[in-house]
Amino acid sequence: MPLPLAQRLLKAADRLEEAFMIVALTFMTVLTVVQVVLRYGFSTGFVWSLEATTYTFAWFVLIGMSYGVRTEAHIAVDLVTSRLSLSGARVFASIALLAGLAYCALMIYGSSQFVDRLMTLGTDARDIPLPRWALTGIMPIAFALLALRLVQAARPVIWLRSTADDGR
Repeated sequence: MPLPLAQRLLKAADRLEEAFMIVALTFMTVLTVVQVVLRYGFSTGFVWSLEATTYTFAWFVLIGMSYGVRTEAHIAVDLVTSRLSLSGARVFASIALLAGLAYCALMIYGSSQFVDRLMTLGTDARDIPLPRWALTGIMPIAFALLALRLVQAARPVIWLRSTADDGR
């Protein structure tokens, strides 16, 4: 039985997220190694390599946030929640998820404004012949993806069927 459209889109987003991180990390590593060899071996190099690596790293971190939430690879401090009842832990987790979603909303708004202003200015990056808005345009997209991943993480917390409240 084929998966519903929403599940297929989420699976595609998962694969794109992973593929991007592999490509970005590979690109940064190869570019840095080539730059070091060119600089110290041949006294030359690419003018644009530092800026390209910096933007790629920023994209990597921004996409990596949502990947960390999706795979639960982020740091979790459960000093407080481990001492709470199941319902107390759910309330605590719900508040944390709402705070995360509020942060995403603020960042989506602010970064959209920033990218819009860069589009209005029409400036290019310093060493890369691309408009700055194209290089920073990942910000609202990445925070929207992070919000989606937080909503996915919230599903088991919010819609968990209460069995034994004192099961801890």
